[in-house]
Amino acid sequence: MKKLLSFLIIFVIVISASSLVLAADEYSFDIQYTGTITKNIEKNANVLLIGTGGTQYTNVRIKVDISGPATPVILATDTNQSEIDIAQVGYWGPPTGFAVGGDFTNTTPIKATFPEEGTYTITLSLVNVTNSNSVITSKSFTIEVYEDIPPVVDNVVNNTTTQNMIEELPKTGTSVVEYAMYIIGIVIIVTIVGIYINKKKIKA
Repeated sequence: MKKLLSFLIIFVIVISASSLVLAADEYSFDIQYTGTITKNIEKNANVLLIGTGGTQYTNVRIKVDISGPATPVILATDTNQSEIDIAQVGYWGPPTGFAVGGDFTNTTPIKATFPEEGTYTITLSLVNVTNSNSVITSKSFTIEVYEDIPPVVDNVVNNTTTQNMIEELPKTGTSVVEYAMYIIGIVIIVTIVGIYINKKKIKA
């Protein structure tokens, strides 16, 4: 009897584990956004729920768990055009749930604002409302929030090549030495002319 009971317990555990693995393959989450996330600056993003041959469920919701330095504001607009802060509510979808199954991609636009810098973890879980909110599949995302816009990293390596360096400025115009040579030449010419004129006067 004990062996039979142990076998049944192991069988149930194996079947449950197999069901969870199968559900994880059938349903998945993704969060898409561009660029970086900066403190107190609203970021537009998309939350995707993807079904790949998913088992039919009539009443599911998305449970939202967030850990980090502070509680962000994550706004999503429902079918009644009302904005809901899913970070505060903790769920996305009506209390009675919605139906999923088969192949699909549900995209929910969100606007997220993080009041503090640091590392946040957002865990999205697809839960079955009619089965005590049992988890069908779940995925965690790590979000890095910066104090300011991070600087762009310059990946260009500045190599200094000595042969390309200008060691001396190019010479332009007339240098001081050239001016001195000109003056000396003029003095010599004037002296010679003066001597020649004096000799002419003496002969006269």
